[in-house]
Amino acid sequence: MNALRLLCLTVCCLCGLALSWGPGPALAGQGDTALWRSITEGVRQSLALKSRELAQIQAELPAAKAALAQTLGQESSRLDQVLLLRGVAGDTPWASRTLMMQLREIDNAVDVASGSLEDMHDRLARTKEEYATLRQIRQQNASREYTDLVSEELAGPGRDFRELKDQVDTVKADVDAALAQATSLKKDVREARKNEIERFVRVFGETYFASSGSLLRLANLRGAMDDLRQWVDTAPRFWGPILAWTDWGRFCLTGLFGFAAFWAVITLARRHWPAVGGFSRAGLFWLAVGLGLGLARHTVLFAGNQFTSLPWVLATCWGLVLLMPHGPLLSVLFGCFTAAACMDVLNMPASTIGIVWPAVAATAVMRLRRAGTAGPSIVGFLAATAVAGIFGFGPQATALTEALFMLLLALGLTAAIQRRLDGLAAGRKHSLAGLASPLAVTLMATLYVVWVLVFMGGPGLMDRVFGLRLSIGKATFSLDALPTLFVVFFLLRLMQAWFAQLLALVRLRGRTVEPALAHTVGAVFSYLTWTLFVLFALHLFAVPLGALTWIASGLSVGIGFGLKDIVNNFVSGLIIMFGGAVKKGDIIQQGKNFGEVVDLSVRNTIMRTLDNTTVIIPNSSFLRGEIVNMTYQDASMRLTIPVTVAPGTKLKKVRKILLTAAKNHPDVLKKPSPEVAMVAFARFGLQFELYVWIDNFMKKFQVQSELTTTIDQEFQDNKIMLAFQGVKVKYKPKGTEAMQLEAMREELRRKRSGTLKRSRVLRRVHARRRWPAPAAARSGEE
Repeated sequence: MNALRLLCLTVCCLCGLALSWGPGPALAGQGDTALWRSITEGVRQSLALKSRELAQIQAELPAAKAALAQTLGQESSRLDQVLLLRGVAGDTPWASRTLMMQLREIDNAVDVASGSLEDMHDRLARTKEEYATLRQIRQQNASREYTDLVSEELAGPGRDFRELKDQVDTVKADVDAALAQATSLKKDVREARKNEIERFVRVFGETYFASSGSLLRLANLRGAMDDLRQWVDTAPRFWGPILAWTDWGRFCLTGLFGFAAFWAVITLARRHWPAVGGFSRAGLFWLAVGLGLGLARHTVLFAGNQFTSLPWVLATCWGLVLLMPHGPLLSVLFGCFTAAACMDVLNMPASTIGIVWPAVAATAVMRLRRAGTAGPSIVGFLAATAVAGIFGFGPQATALTEALFMLLLALGLTAAIQRRLDGLAAGRKHSLAGLASPLAVTLMATLYVVWVLVFMGGPGLMDRVFGLRLSIGKATFSLDALPTLFVVFFLLRLMQAWFAQLLALVRLRGRTVEPALAHTVGAVFSYLTWTLFVLFALHLFAVPLGALTWIASGLSVGIGFGLKDIVNNFVSGLIIMFGGAVKKGDIIQQGKNFGEVVDLSVRNTIMRTLDNTTVIIPNSSFLRGEIVNMTYQDASMRLTIPVTVAPGTKLKKVRKILLTAAKNHPDVLKKPSPEVAMVAFARFGLQFELYVWIDNFMKKFQVQSELTTTIDQEFQDNKIMLAFQGVKVKYKPKGTEAMQLEAMREELRRKRSGTLKRSRVLRRVHARRRWPAPAAARSGEE
């Protein structure tokens, strides 16, 4: 009754507080007025900031427009020059890709020049959005009193904001007009670049997939000489504008700064990591030079051309060659790579390359034969490229040689990375370094393919190759999706391994996570990530999820007919994993199988028996029958050793010997302590049982054998006899009864035949003695 009264009093108090919580109408109105005044003050402050911002924009706008107009004039003139250079460059892939680089640099220059006006446009657009929000607040309200209150408080800021908005519209129209000129020029640049890409693909096919004519024919040789003279005359006129557009001062300073930064990082790494200190100092130096020049090439405006690309590529490749253990092979191939790259950069015609390349390949073959370290395959390959150049396939020969050098370089780097990862993973099971090896190989293979496409063909070819699409139904497959899918696959495997090791390091209340729980959480994380990977793959190949409805319907039919066992095992695996009846590391007995659970998945359970045999058990079999889990609550196990001694043996002496043998064994647990029980007066003696506990079932047979041996020795020393049952063995012939009778008859015939044989011999002897021969009788008569 007192509790009921207390409950009623509490409910009344809470109701009173709820009724008195909200303010009255007058107080609410006063609170709204104060709130709107505070908001109005914030709007006025924002209005003042916007006014100052507008004034700053108006002050900076003339200079920004003038700078943009000047840049647009320069870049428009440069665009016309680039378009005119098409006729001077000649039909070579590297000349076309140089023009594409220049068009991209013009586009970047227009973006840089219009950046300030783009920022002004964004700030003015945000001001207009705020004014639109203010108008929406004034137009949308709940009641007439509320409307009057809002209109009264926001009337002044609204007028000021309207005036500011008119000024913003005027300035924004001026900014948009300036940006429209930049947009128009960028559109022309992108259209020119699109046309140049189409021209590049055509020229690339004509150069690398057709012959320029065999030099063994006199007409083709004269044509090659004419191409050489024409190239000598026109090439400088093509190189001149490219070299003049390059800001060499900024390029050199940026390259020097990049070299200093990379060299400082390498120096620190050599001091702190002995593995880096073991690399060649010259190789690290050239690698830093190449990285510095590459940084300058990709950051300085109008530094993207073949003359700036060649130095950083050659310096980087030579540094990598020096970092790897190499012989004359890589050095000679690097020389061939340099010669081929220089011919490409200088935009030599295909027929001219056919004249120069055989000499380069012959020199390389002579050096390799003199060194005697290269195999016949490499020498034969270079000789074949020399012959191919003579027959009009010079560009193809140079491209294959460059690809071979880059392949050997990539393989050397991959082998070095794998050796390093194997060294880190040595002696450790399931090491992350070992798991990272497939990822490293995949990344190196992807980088090699990208490098070949970019270096040999440039951005035009790479865009065309990776832009290829294959549509099968609603799915779209592309080449650029496959490397991404492989890299994500190995990253996912690495992330799963990291998560498993992280679970081993987590401590809850000062204790590590149990292996069974860690295995379950890791399995759930693995299935979740694989599901996300499948969804990512479907998204990558543009497969709509709605298209999977047909697959789901087909699976439902398949489950009804033939996949029900798989689904049954899957559901059973989920029940077992989350139910906790069977965990990884448990000792179970399922049917005739007895052993340790080494792995547990949603499909099956893997068990290792005592004789190290692996048994794979479907999960559904656990739910159909009983499971004997010997470590469900505790991992310890009790052993029973039966002993039967002869009648008349002293019981105390037997008990003492058994307990002493158990307590002296190192694998027998002290708690629970060993016990001895006399269980029966058996037929042949007194039957005892020794009970001992061990902590691991794998020690069962070893402990049983050692205890039995010790007990037998102690019984012999103390003259205690064990009781055994005698066994009388009776011979039983093999075969059926008819077969046994036939064997007996055959044995009787054999004996009878032997007896008759001996009797015949005896009768002959007896006859000779009783009746001598006639000759012997006559001689006796004489």
